Amino acid sequence: MRRAVPAVRRGTGPDVGPRLPLGGATLLSVLIASALVAAGCGTEPTPHATATCGTHQTQRDAQRAKDTVDADGDGVYCESLPCPCDGTPDDGRRSRSRSAAAAPTSGSSTTAGPDGGRSDATPPLGDGAGGVDEDPAGCTVVPRTVDIGISGTRYPEVRRHWERAIREGQPRVLTVRRAGAAVRRTELLRGIPTRPGEDRDEYPPAMARDRVSASVAYVDAAQNRGAGTVQGVKLRRYCSGQRFRVVWY
Repeated sequence: MRRAVPAVRRGTGPDVGPRLPLGGATLLSVLIASALVAAGCGTEPTPHATATCGTHQTQRDAQRAKDTVDADGDGVYCESLPCPCDGTPDDGRRSRSRSAAAAPTSGSSTTAGPDGGRSDATPPLGDGAGGVDEDPAGCTVVPRTVDIGISGTRYPEVRRHWERAIREGQPRVLTVRRAGAAVRRTELLRGIPTRPGEDRDEYPPAMARDRVSASVAYVDAAQNRGAGTVQGVKLRRYCSGQRFRVVWY
């Protein structure tokens, strides 16, 4: 006599929820969606650099082409190339004229000694497009301390000097003060001899202090002028009164 086998309901049970039949149309939809995801459809393509900074003659050329690597991700390409330069992208904040910029405040600094220096032929770091003592047209002041990225691997001598100056008491957070920068710089470097192949580097820069005294050190001329170009491009968008700090990367 054959024993009756109890019927088993497929697709149900204590550990298995109800299962829906997977029809041909549903299966086809799943396969198509998987193929689209694998192919990257519906997503933005990742940009790749197609050139190097050496491809371009000036920073403006590289900025307009946007075909190189932006090392610090700030939107400014090939910052070490010579000017003419293009400014940094607008951050959406309303510009203020320099007459509306915050008034500079006094800061402390130490007097340069005979072991320092920077080339008289080099303009102060961060000078404006209208001249070393003038703010550039359309500049802005934002209510925060902005970070200015400069490559410490490309300009190691400048980095060592600035970090040493900060350890010795110079301020880390600076304020743009373009008015009178040329006079402060000339007075600071008076009597400090020049050296072939080296510049007399200042910290704080003349355009970021309100008095003559500052730390001065001899550094490689190419490094000093390259770092100066980078900082000048990145500060061009900001008026006097803007607080900033240099972040080395």
